[in-house]
Amino acid sequence: LRPPFADRLELAALDAAVVTLELREAPLAGVLASCVRRRQAEAAPRDVQPETRLDATLPRVRCAPDQVERVLLNLLANALRHTPSDGSVVVAARPVGRELEISVEDTGEGIEPGDETRMFDRFWRADRARRSGGAGLGLAIARGLVEAQGGRIWAERRLGGGARVA
Repeated sequence: LRPPFADRLELAALDAAVVTLELREAPLAGVLASCVRRRQAEAAPRDVQPETRLDATLPRVRCAPDQVERVLLNLLANALRHTPSDGSVVVAARPVGRELEISVEDTGEGIEPGDETRMFDRFWRADRARRSGGAGLGLAIARGLVEAQGGRIWAERRLGGGARVA
């Protein structure tokens, strides 16, 4: 477990742009599969099977693989927390133009209209999410880490329920 102040310090460093990430060309299929495997133990008691759907032609990507892993583990934990028993959580990756789009989709309670952008603000939590604990910093840190690597992150409501964060 991280000490409670560690997330605040990391956000301050991201805000001040003093975080140095070692970017390198890396294949991400293994990172994505590893993240799903690492979250299977917490998903199993609730009969949720996290899975991957990876495009066969995933390109190598210039990134900090450890930080990509950290972001994905956070997104998977959130998706699992909000997905009911017998629901599904999917990590997908596909090339989109010259970029790689990675997403985490769930069949959970979804996102309220207007929350799609606010959910990445520090300390913000939807009323129903307050039951789950946490300080409301995980998605703000995820956004900072993604942007520090030249990427972008967003959330969408899924038709039929659930959320998609890419």
